[in-house]
Amino acid sequence: MNNTAVRVLPSAATSRRAFLKTSAFAALGFPAIVRAAANTPRRLRVGLVGTGGRGVNTCRDMAGLAEIVDVIAMADVDPGRGAAGAKVIRACFPGARQYLDYRRLFDAEKTLEAVVVTTPDHMHAPISLLAMARGLHVFCEKPLTRTVWEARRMRQAAATAGVVTQMGTQWAASSDVRRGAELLRAGALGDITELHIWTDRTPRLPGPKDAAKTLPDGMDWDGWLGVAARTEFSPRYHPHRWRWWTPYGAGALGDMGCHMTHLAFRGLDLFAPSEVRVDKIGAIPAPGMFPRKTKLTYKFPANASRKALDLVWYDGGETPDADFLRQFGLKEMAGGGLPPKEGKLIVGTKGVMWNHYLKLHGEQRFFGFNNHPVSKSVPVTLPRLKEQGTSGHYREWVEAALGGPEKTFCGFDVGARQTEMVLLGTVAQQLGKTIRWDAAKMEIPGEPAAAALLKPAYRPGWTV
Repeated sequence: MNNTAVRVLPSAATSRRAFLKTSAFAALGFPAIVRAAANTPRRLRVGLVGTGGRGVNTCRDMAGLAEIVDVIAMADVDPGRGAAGAKVIRACFPGARQYLDYRRLFDAEKTLEAVVVTTPDHMHAPISLLAMARGLHVFCEKPLTRTVWEARRMRQAAATAGVVTQMGTQWAASSDVRRGAELLRAGALGDITELHIWTDRTPRLPGPKDAAKTLPDGMDWDGWLGVAARTEFSPRYHPHRWRWWTPYGAGALGDMGCHMTHLAFRGLDLFAPSEVRVDKIGAIPAPGMFPRKTKLTYKFPANASRKALDLVWYDGGETPDADFLRQFGLKEMAGGGLPPKEGKLIVGTKGVMWNHYLKLHGEQRFFGFNNHPVSKSVPVTLPRLKEQGTSGHYREWVEAALGGPEKTFCGFDVGARQTEMVLLGTVAQQLGKTIRWDAAKMEIPGEPAAAALLKPAYRPGWTV
């Protein structure tokens, strides 16, 4: 492990209030934050693990919450790639210290209260579990983990530690998603028989120009690998493309599954499928990668609140048949054909949901969830956020960590269950065959090779 010494960022000579009014901060696109010192609320002391890529957006979101957040430290194994996010943090939180190794950050920052994890999937659980073991609140990006066993561990650890957690599936902050879940729970569509969810995400290898790249200056490659097996640096993995490699990511399901299944998961209790059937599987671009395309059917047995149903997942350009969609009243959209590149269709005995629209049988058109007449009789039971999307999702977590009365909507008790469901599809993809699932025993009967896919083997020296 590269134990590069901590580099402390320079402090601002001006006060925080004056600093936030400077042109340098304004140039980054953030409004000046001005408040009377006497009215300053307590701020959550946060550390960021990952400031490059998606982490840049995290840094912007933290800056937007500066009245209740104080980023005191950040870590990124690739300081060059992480520089964009670090610049944002320096502008808003000039005292934040910078590290290569998140473990050094955890050890050194004695006043740390909370952590945001924005790394490749394979390091989500190791970082989050260590943080929770130290009593830190955790916000971790989706998918919550890379493997099913890690999802179970995260759920158990969060319950034991009693910290405030949130899985970063920002779509769940949407009032439309929450209203849709309420309508499903209330039986607005009758008995649900099938769900179809698809995305165009597909793995790609780097082009010729990328192939010649060497290890970025100052990068801690050993730290990037973390719990994964030792291998040489390659632009096939970093940056961008790690998601499509089974040791580091979870493919299209990991990328979009927790987003696109969330409404149905919350409205229909889709935790434990009895089976994941492989209907179609495409070529694998290179050994160790996810297939270019798949079609999977998750089979959910009946439970106390609903009858048995199927969830059909498509990726890599696979979609439901256009004629199948037309029978529910879906039509070609302006600028695109049918089916679109991504979509969600939930079919019930009384009608259908299409993305965030609802149409009952016999009706001529779709209505937004709140505008459909049936919505008037369904009470609001789930909390709503004043801010939609990512900023509201973060604020909900921060306010709960500061002792607010509301729970997080996607705490690890929920996020880990959904992640476990989604990741069973990645096991079927890697095995290339239909699997049966015993949720109580956390095993796939009759498939010895599945054990290593459900529970990862960590590199010596890296423990959870």
